[in-house]
Amino acid sequence: MSDDRLADSINAEPIVFMDCTGSEIVMSAVISFGVGVPLGFLGGLMMGMILIGLVVGLLIGLGCTYLVLNYICAVRNKYYETWLKEKFFMLKLRSGMFGLDLIEESTRYGRGARKRE
Repeated sequence: MSDDRLADSINAEPIVFMDCTGSEIVMSAVISFGVGVPLGFLGGLMMGMILIGLVVGLLIGLGCTYLVLNYICAVRNKYYETWLKEKFFMLKLRSGMFGLDLIEESTRYGRGARKRE
């Protein structure tokens, strides 16, 4: 186990599109399409046009993915570049996945924010 585990995990994956990493893009697409396609299918089933419902579901999934990526981009620009990876890491750390409960809080400041003493 390395002492720089957080820094290593943050630097392992570069930002590739809309200020999001590859895993964030895949995660948001899977969740969005997982919600959008069943909603579209149910809507198409109610209207009696299943294929049109599936197309609408795919469009809903695509739109939701775009919205989630914009949200991640906006939050990342407001706070700091690696906030999502650090949130997941801190959640794992607090739950005891690493067998360590050393860190209780993490405070970050936005771009240009100054620490008040």
